[in-house]
Order: sequence, then C-alpha cells, then structure tokens
Amino acid sequence: MSMMKVDGSKIKRLREEQGLTQFYLATAVHVTTDTISRWENKRYPSIKKENGIKLAEALNVHLEDILEKDEAVAPHFSQVPTIADPPPTAGDHNSRFKKLRPLLFLSLILFCIVVAFTWYSLNSSLEVPLTAERNAPEHCIAGQPFPVMIRITGTPEDKQTAIIIRENLPANATVIKISPEVAGGGRKKDMIKWLKKITGTTTFAYVISVPGAEDDKVGFYGTAAVSSDSGSPPAIGGSSTTSIGHYHWADVDKDNTISDSEILAVHDRYNEIAGIDVDIATIEKIWLSSGYKWNNITHSLEILK
Repeated sequence: MSMMKVDGSKIKRLREEQGLTQFYLATAVHVTTDTISRWENKRYPSIKKENGIKLAEALNVHLEDILEKDEAVAPHFSQVPTIADPPPTAGDHNSRFKKLRPLLFLSLILFCIVVAFTWYSLNSSLEVPLTAERNAPEHCIAGQPFPVMIRITGTPEDKQTAIIIRENLPANATVIKISPEVAGGGRKKDMIKWLKKITGTTTFAYVISVPGAEDDKVGFYGTAAVSSDSGSPPAIGGSSTTSIGHYHWADVDKDNTISDSEILAVHDRYNEIAGIDVDIATIEKIWLSSGYKWNNITHSLEILK
C-alpha cells in the first residue's frame, strides 16, 4: 500500500480559503469528518496515496501542494563479504529446477488469477445508468418564487453512489431555498453545486425568483455525474426554459384558476420534498376561490371571491 505524508496545516488553510467544510472534503474523499480533522491536526500524518489524490482534487490543487517535504533518507546497508561458491554443474541445475518446478507452477497460476481479476475489474466496472431530469414550470411571474426539481433515477437501491450536480441558474436569479442543503462553497451567485451520496431515486430541488419583462425566457443548464463517469459529465435533461408572464406557475393552462388536476399535480410533485416551501396555502386559496389576477400596480396576486 503506497503511503505519503501530508501537511495538515496546508490542508486546513486551503480548505478555509475556499470556504469548504470538513464534511465537504470527507464526502469527496469518501472518509469521515473525524479523519479530515485528524489529517489537519497531524494526528494522521501519513495517508494512502489514492486518498491524497482525491483530497488534492477536492481542494483544487496539485498533489504536491499538500505534501509535507520528506527529508528522510533511505538507509544504506553495508555489504558483508561472502565466500565464493564453486561453479554449479549441470546436475545441480536439474536438481534445482525439479525443486522449484512446483513453486513456478503455483506462481503461474497466481499470475493468471491476478490478470483475470484485473481484466474483470476493468471491464465490468459498474456503469450507473444515470438519468437526470429537470422539472421547471413552463411559466412564472417576475419576482415571484417558483420551484425547480432535478430527479435522479437509475442509481442502485442497495448501495450508496456519490454524485455531483452542477446547476447553472438564470441570470440575476435569487435563490430562496435549496434541498438538500449544500456544503460550504456549493452555493454561488449563478450556480448550485451538490456533492452527495444517494441511494436509488433521489430528488434535488430549489426555489428561486427571476426578474424580467413579459414574454422573456429564462434558461437552465446543468450536469450530473457519478464516480463511474469518464470525460464530460452528462447534461441534465427535461425542462430548460421558463417564460415570464402574469400567470401563477401552478396555473398550467393559464386560465387564472387552479383546477383540481393542477393542485393535485402540485401536491404529487412538490409537497413531499423536505425543506422546500412552494406556498401550498396560497395555491389552495386560489383553488378554493373563483380565480386570481396579477395586479401590475401593487405587483401582487389578487385572489378573487
């Protein structure tokens, strides 16, 4: 097992400079937060090389940037003079070969097993049939909040899969809520980044509001990648634009009312997402009333009796 010494103070400084949490690094490297703490406090100065590589990638630096300068010198062993053996005879060679033949045969078998296992590991690595679909309303009202969901399907139900989601937000969007919450550094002005371990079908969601004039369109783009992906991460499918107008996002057919099917769709899609508030109370009031209208003067929804 290849080990290396890391400089805990460098790791801590790089993490804090980028606003990252120990939990974020632990998730990226696939270790516990306690292990990250021990590395930073130099209680575990030596770590596996593969963990060092993952740690450097999570900190956006080269591996050499987190290593401690190794001043150890390999020890030199003095050679003990030996008495020269007489040259071997042909009989000696045959005798030695017979003695070594079982060992050579066993070594050949072990070599074949190692080669077969390596080939199998490289060619049967799990390719997660990942599917990422975005569900955003077809329309919204400028300055009013609306929800966006990203549904991940195809990941195994019986084991955790690490996933990275990068969601680019529309220009000048205001983020109101994110579920699940992101670690330090995962939320920026124009992007949300999730780094999570998931099992089976999982939904990520957020609530935003956007500025704009009527008939303007706002766009969405993002990627979702798991550890088995190589090359460029696949783009998130589904909805990619939302139009700005004077209709509530839950009013799908734009008739200034919320029908039975529309309120049921809201409950089915959004009501079970932890931490996401889509203002069900207002939607239910519109559903119970004769309708609503948008007041351009007060910039608010008016619910009709």
